[in-house]
Amino acid sequence: MFNVIIMFRFLLISISAFVFLILHSTSNAHEIELGNLTIKHPMIPIFGSKMKTAAGYFTIVNKTNEADELIMVKTNFANAMIHKSKIDNNGLATMEHVEKVLIPSNSSVAFEQESLHIMFTALKEPLEEYMDQKVTLVFKKLGSKEIEFQVEKVSSKTMNSHKDH
Repeated sequence: MFNVIIMFRFLLISISAFVFLILHSTSNAHEIELGNLTIKHPMIPIFGSKMKTAAGYFTIVNKTNEADELIMVKTNFANAMIHKSKIDNNGLATMEHVEKVLIPSNSSVAFEQESLHIMFTALKEPLEEYMDQKVTLVFKKLGSKEIEFQVEKVSSKTMNSHKDH
């Protein structure tokens, strides 16, 4: 009987570890191949249900010898624009609209906190965790590509860990 209990505990621990690894690796490995461009971990962090605006973060990897440009972002759930955050000498953060983003050849561009990001304003309804949102990225050469941004509930602590994506 004692051996059965030990085996059952081992089985439960193994299943729990497997589920944790699958869930953790899936959220961090979210990549979309768009021809010669790869979009890594497109996500929209949410901090609560009363948000009126949100930001989108991801990395674009260009695997070609030719540059491309992200020239527009569209979605049905909100107004969307490319923004760049800047922090002045007094520590005051400001944002400015960016018309286009150059994606250099054989390089990558990160859209992350306190930098380039997609600004979603006038949300039509509250964003909810696990309710992914479709966003169309428009590139000068590649054209329009619809991708899904994962909506993830985060804290400021976990937001800092996403700066590497």
